[in-house]
Amino acid sequence: MFLFVQFTLGWFSHPIFNGDYSEIMKTRIRDRSLAAGLPQSRLPEFTQEEIKRIKGTHDFFGLNHYTSALAFPVDHGNTASLEADIGAATVPDPTWLDSASVWLKVAPFGIRRLLNFIKNEYGNPPIIVTENGVSEQGPIDLNDVHRIYYYEQYINQVLKAYLLDGVDVRGYTAWSLLDNLEWASGFSQRFGLFYVNRSDPNLARVPKSSVNFYTKVIKCNGFPDPESGHVCLNTESGATTAPTAAPPININSVKFLGLDLSADDAETGLYTTFALLIVAVVGVICVSVFLFKIKKKAM
Repeated sequence: MFLFVQFTLGWFSHPIFNGDYSEIMKTRIRDRSLAAGLPQSRLPEFTQEEIKRIKGTHDFFGLNHYTSALAFPVDHGNTASLEADIGAATVPDPTWLDSASVWLKVAPFGIRRLLNFIKNEYGNPPIIVTENGVSEQGPIDLNDVHRIYYYEQYINQVLKAYLLDGVDVRGYTAWSLLDNLEWASGFSQRFGLFYVNRSDPNLARVPKSSVNFYTKVIKCNGFPDPESGHVCLNTESGATTAPTAAPPININSVKFLGLDLSADDAETGLYTTFALLIVAVVGVICVSVFLFKIKKKAM
């Protein structure tokens, strides 16, 4: 785990906090480069001036964290790649809970370990968890119990790192407030606390069950014992008040050619329209070729 993190998270954070790449990273890449017949390391070296300029150029450590993996040693030979330099590969534990993203498995213990790594490696800097969340896909279900479970478990691990391990955690940000564009996955994978109805011209935001849960976590600043009588657990305080519901909408309805259709019907209509367009284009080409031949014979 230590070696893998040094080559991933440490690749960028070590120069900022310590002024240079870690010794283990420099040594491994230099040795592998020379063994492959290169005259010097493939890893560029910082000059003393660059080290002096870069070291300590931080206000806090911003950590995006979603999942963890199990690392195991692998001999890649003389292959020049990040994985080969690390000498390891990763795999998720098959017993970990899945999400809508193939790369995202639910492993809450990992964030506490990573926070402790940052504390021990970089002198316990102020840390803000800038992203942490889980995805869903498929039919819309506003009762996102899996997200509630994810946040409860991960935030608990962050609290343990802060309260028990002395990690200087200053803040935590859930990802994400709204369902949004997730890079190459488009809108199919949803991380939001609020569902966004994209078939509605007004893009109505609809709160999921996790909104109420996360509101209470913020209000209570953690997870107080229900028997403690903490004021944040009082329903009158607003901590457990359900979010204001949006106007009733058909979240499975899609606008297609001015019609309200189900997602499946809209997809069928799109493919049918595309197929008819191809047939029309092929027909136009055939007619054009036929007329051209007739014209050529007449000449």
